[in-house]
Amino acid sequence: MNFVNYLDNAILKKESRKTLSIRVYPDGAIVIKAPKEATDEEINSFISRKKLWVSKQLDFFNKFKVCDTICDASGASILYLGRQYQFIIEKSVKNNVIQVSHNKIILYTNFPQKRDEIQKFLTNWLSLRAEYVFLQQLKQMVHLFPDMNMPKLKVRKLNKRWGSYLKNHTIILNPCLVRASKRAINYVILHELCHHYYDKHTKAFYNMLTSKMPDWERISEMLEKQVLGK
Repeated sequence: MNFVNYLDNAILKKESRKTLSIRVYPDGAIVIKAPKEATDEEINSFISRKKLWVSKQLDFFNKFKVCDTICDASGASILYLGRQYQFIIEKSVKNNVIQVSHNKIILYTNFPQKRDEIQKFLTNWLSLRAEYVFLQQLKQMVHLFPDMNMPKLKVRKLNKRWGSYLKNHTIILNPCLVRASKRAINYVILHELCHHYYDKHTKAFYNMLTSKMPDWERISEMLEKQVLGK
């Protein structure tokens, strides 16, 4: 039986390696790597055991579409720093000014009927807040690594990831993360800072992450439920 009978969009690569591995990419592609001498039976058995994990990965990536939508209607609910706020649009002589008050995010505008303009302004405001909040949290988290210099920070939309670490000591964070609590933001930052020492998610990587945030697994689950609705 061929492996494609188990998974759609799967690519099999046989290489000079000792073990089987499988990786799911944000675009839905699935890459299976196997030793050159691996039999179809061995490969199919491995894939069969991984089907549930693959399904969860694909579901996780698909749920990121939630982050691409910001409701700009007055009275709508907006998730910001882990809390739900009611978005209120009020006509005012003050044009395009946002005020956060208790459980409300209030936009004062001369043109409450211009939905495209409101959408653009709200998205820009959230991006600016993301840059500010992420920088403040990064400054706090980097102190947990006494031998580390302050990395550069970039905020830009990632391909269905929370963050990324570049070898030039730059951390990229997804602006969608501004919807999460500061504790969850700290988890993502710590995760990326650990990649300064370990490229891959090895046991040593997770040992370091656990030493910095012992409850990171619970925070990771909370992040998915909070922002992605998983």
